[in-house]
Amino acid sequence: MSSSQWRNTPRGSSSSNRGSEQPWRSRGWGWGRGRGITSSRPGVGASPLGENISPASEAHSAGTSSEPPNSNATANRRRMNLMASVSRSSGLEKDGDDLKNYNAQEEYRRFIQEKVSVVDNIFENHRRTSLESENGRRQRIDAQENVLILFRKLREGVASSSRRDTFALEVYETSLYLSVTFESPKQTISIIPHVFPPRSSPSPSLSPSTSTSATSTPLHPPSAHSVLVSLLHHLVVSYPSQSTYFQQLESIPQTILPRTSEVAKWLTVLTKSLRMRNYAKFLSLSRRSCVISVLEEAGLGNLSLSSTIPILASKSDLERGRQAVLFLLEALRKKSAETAWTIIRSAYRELSCDQSTVGMGTKAWLARSLCLEPVLHLSGSRESPSAEVDVDVESWLEARVPVGHVRRKEGVEGRWIVCKVR
Repeated sequence: MSSSQWRNTPRGSSSSNRGSEQPWRSRGWGWGRGRGITSSRPGVGASPLGENISPASEAHSAGTSSEPPNSNATANRRRMNLMASVSRSSGLEKDGDDLKNYNAQEEYRRFIQEKVSVVDNIFENHRRTSLESENGRRQRIDAQENVLILFRKLREGVASSSRRDTFALEVYETSLYLSVTFESPKQTISIIPHVFPPRSSPSPSLSPSTSTSATSTPLHPPSAHSVLVSLLHHLVVSYPSQSTYFQQLESIPQTILPRTSEVAKWLTVLTKSLRMRNYAKFLSLSRRSCVISVLEEAGLGNLSLSSTIPILASKSDLERGRQAVLFLLEALRKKSAETAWTIIRSAYRELSCDQSTVGMGTKAWLARSLCLEPVLHLSGSRESPSAEVDVDVESWLEARVPVGHVRRKEGVEGRWIVCKVR
């Protein structure tokens, strides 16, 4: 193996069991020791993020660009790509503690933002669609996972330096939102304790004199988006159980989430409708227009749910935070729909979805009961609760044929035979 090839081979990417030691690893990848990832899949090295950092490729790219091969910009970009992770270097490697430096953290954050911008521009929809090819899916996952790993390294540096200012809050919140929209729940659950640290006393203070202990309440309150993301995440991953949701709710101080606020009231009614299996109520409360209205009434412009906390604007992307909330809300609606569908299969032998009055009524009823109206992909942000949405119930039923839930009735258009739950 040549020297250049040896330098481009990430430590730990062999067939060792090192990868099994990372609880946050969610898609079975190989990466170097705290230096970002290098995919082993052919062709992925030339991914949209340009993560192929071999010396030969860098020399080629530098020679074709407007910058000299040894320019400061090229050298700095290489340094960012090879930035060591604090947890994996233990200060023994050269520059292993760079990310404990505030200036280095801010520079690394700007470097990550370039990657995030590329992902945003290339992948309009962060989740897989029916039109996405298998190769496109792999490229999307590669790009998204790389961004999450870079953010994880930055969070380690921020936590190791005990940084608790607005920059730290922005890093935690932005990585929290991205972990949701990139569908990496293992990353999400590891970030939540940073945004809402365990309280060391019954009445934590949010004043500037608050202790800088890593287990104390952060100086700056998180946004309403972060509050909702942390709670909705537990509702989704533990559905139908709500025990972890209530544990998370209790860990959030009332100074951050007053129990009389509009957000808290909305959460109370929403969770009750799930426990009571009141699907009509849940449908109404989980509409996109409803949750956006709740956030607006909560005074989201100030990012604070309580007037007792001094207003301190977070630098986190508000649109990204709202997108994360809607992602989780849609996931929760799908969980509820599966429960409702099981009940429907047990109660009905046949469904009529033809063009008759009865058939159209059945379609509308199914769309409501199964929460088929999308909350994530609607254009605009202030839809009317009564806005008509074209929901293709027939396509939804067609997707249940391969799994044996329904089958078309022979000789009758729009009729479906329901296969009983076994």
